Amino acid sequence: MSEADGMDEAVDGAMRTGLMVAARIGEQLARMREEEQRNIAAAEEHRARQLQERFDAQRAVARAQLAPTARDDWWDKATPQMIEHAHQTATAWKGYDPEAFQASEHIRNQVQARYGIDVNNTGADEASVSSALARAQQARTEAENERTKASAARTDEVVAVAAVAGANRQDQAAQKARDEPGYDSPERRQQLAESLEGKGDREAVSSRLLADKHQGTPATAAVTQKPSLAKTSKMPKQAGQGRTLERGGLER
Repeated sequence: MSEADGMDEAVDGAMRTGLMVAARIGEQLARMREEEQRNIAAAEEHRARQLQERFDAQRAVARAQLAPTARDDWWDKATPQMIEHAHQTATAWKGYDPEAFQASEHIRNQVQARYGIDVNNTGADEASVSSALARAQQARTEAENERTKASAARTDEVVAVAAVAGANRQDQAAQKARDEPGYDSPERRQQLAESLEGKGDREAVSSRLLADKHQGTPATAAVTQKPSLAKTSKMPKQAGQGRTLERGGLER
């Protein structure tokens, strides 16, 4: 046997194993599709609609992946890995989509014609299939873990950005409070007095500052302040009362 014949046999054996592994994984995915269909049937209306939309989206992706397998130029350039992946997808969806079923039949015919392998009975060594299947499943698990970590990292990043933005707003508010005079503070009143200096007579300026002080009192303080006792002046005697006393005195 020549070296080329040995390589051909190795490639043939690897492809048989790969196709068998693809079929096994496809069957697992098909069972997942079946479970999804049961969940849709058992769910209440709103949840069922959401599940159905997700199922339809997954089916659309599968159709897009299988569409190229209908062309001869795809088969002319396809690698064993590409064929195995297409076979896996077609196996997973052929029971739930007519286009996937047609693709599955076309893949079976092409593999038989081009490579002399029956995808339904590849004749692959079962030990090799089991080993390759374990590796494929491990790779899928690792890929899923990476996607989960990436999603968690994006969530942490969003939380961190929000926290930083909140801290910046608090810092800006605190800085603004330090820069601006306090409510009805001596500093604010001093600034007002300086701005009014030379713009009117002293009595008018004093009146303006007094009014500003009263207007600057917080509402809570304004309602709690006790009114001061007004200074009362003696009432002048009424003219009539005086004349009555005078007449009284004369009469006496």
